[in-house]
Amino acid sequence: MVDFLAPYGWLVGIAAVIPVAAALLHGRRDRRVRRVLELSAPRRWTRASAAVAGAAAIGLLAAAAARPAVETGSSNHIRTDAQIFFVVDSTRSMLAREPGGVSRFDRARQVAERMQAAIPDIPAGVASLTDRPLPHLFPTTNRSVFTAVVQHSLGIEQPPPSIGGDVFGRATTFDPLSQLASAGYFGKRARHRLVVLLTDGESAAYSPEAVLTQLRGGHVGLLAVRFWHADERVITNGHREAYRPDARSLPPLRILGDRSAGLFGEHHVGAAIRAARAWLGHGPTAATGRRGRLELAPYVAGVALVPLALLLWRRDP
Repeated sequence: MVDFLAPYGWLVGIAAVIPVAAALLHGRRDRRVRRVLELSAPRRWTRASAAVAGAAAIGLLAAAAARPAVETGSSNHIRTDAQIFFVVDSTRSMLAREPGGVSRFDRARQVAERMQAAIPDIPAGVASLTDRPLPHLFPTTNRSVFTAVVQHSLGIEQPPPSIGGDVFGRATTFDPLSQLASAGYFGKRARHRLVVLLTDGESAAYSPEAVLTQLRGGHVGLLAVRFWHADERVITNGHREAYRPDARSLPPLRILGDRSAGLFGEHHVGAAIRAARAWLGHGPTAATGRRGRLELAPYVAGVALVPLALLLWRRDP
């Protein structure tokens, strides 16, 4: 859309009547002289060309004086009342994988990026979880920053759990998830808050009801995505560690997810994205991004030289 920064500049266009009036007066006098000299009248377009060229030049100069400009750059609309935190389980059991496959941890990071890309209007943060959550990035809509943090700042047991893992490689504790509701993870203006927990679900004993009660107290929903298969093992330097997948981890995790925003398997990411959208709902937005302005006056003034050149080159017959 074109805006005019100095709209009063259009008043210069009033001068466009001058060449038109001059052409009319000149035409009358020219006809009288031609009748006296018995000369043939020029073609109509020849008589009108001078007036049209003059009016066009003045009109273009008036447009330039009005300083037309167009906005450049782009803007995005982001939610001002909603935020989301992706919490990635970074305990050693997340290294489990099928032979020749991708680890749970790497699959979890891929899903985090996919989900954030699908809801780019919601500011998203990143945290890791062992026996305590650790924030790595507070909510932002900058996708490149989010991706960089997920790819380069997260690591298995970085930092290591304070209590250490057991012989089976499990050191996750879900009870501290309640800290996300009270420790300043979300902004004060965010009324719609969601934690996306990316985990294999294997944890020391915890109370799903107690965790949910504390999250609800901070108006925080929880959506869990589970990465788990019974055939997966932790393999180090070609050797399998003592870890064995624990199928008993599913029931408490199901309570944790189903009584809030939902529990989904890693192959149902689309459903998880829809559930996240439904939980966050709709709300006010604000435009962000770099915007600039390109002034067109020099270009319009340059175009005005064309009809002026026609006037200088024109020769009456």
